[in-house]
Order: sequence, then C-alpha cells, then structure tokens
Amino acid sequence: MRDVSEQRIREEQPPVQDCWNQHGIWGEGKERCPRLAELGHCRNCPVYSHTGRRLLERPIDDGDRVEWTSSFARPPEKKITTIRSAFIFRAGGEWLGLPAGLIQEVVDMGKIHSLPHKSNNVLRGLVNIRGKLEICFSIGAVLGIDRFEKPKTWQRYLSPERLVVAARNGQRIVFPVSEVYGTFRYAEGMLQQLPITVSGSKAAFSKGILCVEDFEVGFLNDKILFDTLMRYL
Repeated sequence: MRDVSEQRIREEQPPVQDCWNQHGIWGEGKERCPRLAELGHCRNCPVYSHTGRRLLERPIDDGDRVEWTSSFARPPEKKITTIRSAFIFRAGGEWLGLPAGLIQEVVDMGKIHSLPHKSNNVLRGLVNIRGKLEICFSIGAVLGIDRFEKPKTWQRYLSPERLVVAARNGQRIVFPVSEVYGTFRYAEGMLQQLPITVSGSKAAFSKGILCVEDFEVGFLNDKILFDTLMRYL
C-alpha cells in the first residue's frame, strides 16, 4: 500500500520549473526575470528555495532505495595499515634511514685499518667487530655527503660516532656514522616522494623522505646501496 501511495505522489508531483536556468542567473536567454535586479541572485528567491525543498522531500524511488539499503548494509571496509621500522642515523650533515631489519648491531667506534692498494674514500678498510675483521665502508662518500657540514641534530639524542653492522641477503657491511637516533616506526604512507630539487647520488640511492619529528630523513634504497658497495671490493 505504501509503495502505491508513493508512486501516486510521484506521479502527482508537478514538473520542476527551473526558471533560474531559463531567465535567472544561469540563463543564457535575453529575457531576464524581473525580480533578479531586486534579489541579486536566484538563491535569494523563494521560488528557488521552495523548489529545492520539494526536490529534497520527494519520495525515494525503488532503485535508489535498493541501492542505498545495500550500501548501508555492507560492513565498513577495514583499512590495513602496514607499519615498518627504520633505523635512523646521521652521516656527516645528513640524516639517513635504512630498514631496521637489516641492522645487526651498533658498536663503539674503533680503529679502521686501511687495506694496502685498496682503500679509498668508499672502502675505508678493516675493523674489528667482536674479534672478527669486517670490511668497513663510508656511506657518506657514496652519497657525496660533506662530512664537515654542520648538521641539524636532536639535542636529547646526541650520541658519539658509532660503527653500524648491517646485512642483506648474505652481504655484510660495517659503516661509521656520526650519530645514532635509533629506531623509528612509520606507516607505509608516511614515506614521501623526493623533492625535484634532490639530484645526483642522493636521488639515486633514496626511496623517499621520512619526516621524523621536525627532521627530514633520507630513506635509502638498501638494494642499490649494498650492490654499489659490493662493487668496491
């Protein structure tokens, strides 16, 4: 009975007289509504307001009712947010990050022993890590970072130089860092694209930018970094 009544109401509804599209503010014809000069705009006209209320109060047709019922009956989609961890450190004047899962340990700075006819700015030499000699690289040299550039630093996280041991797919490296921030957890969507002003080595080795507190951290592409360092052996 209700559906029949609504159908009859819809059929009895007079057609919408959209005078605002014919002679009003949106009309393109030469003839203009005489009240337009007085009201300034069609939205100030009672005819426009009344017609709008009619459209909002008109009965819902069967198709819309089914569609809306189906839409509201569906449970809300659960958004799965992937949380990752980055190891944040400073090399010279730049704050950088690597996937935290690659970091095996952080130890006190030790003496770096140069390799005869082999050592250079990138391949620094050998270091003793718990009684085992490891190859030591300079990430700053690979990225072209000025080691004497005055850095921006977190005063409460200020730490001395350290040696970081990292491994990826069986490849193990050690590299000195100027300062360690530690681990930072971030949602996948927090990794921002590199600014177009970043170019050269920094752009080639970076996946994007992480904002850690009020710092911008260059998140490194670990695959490209490791592959590049291995070529210096």
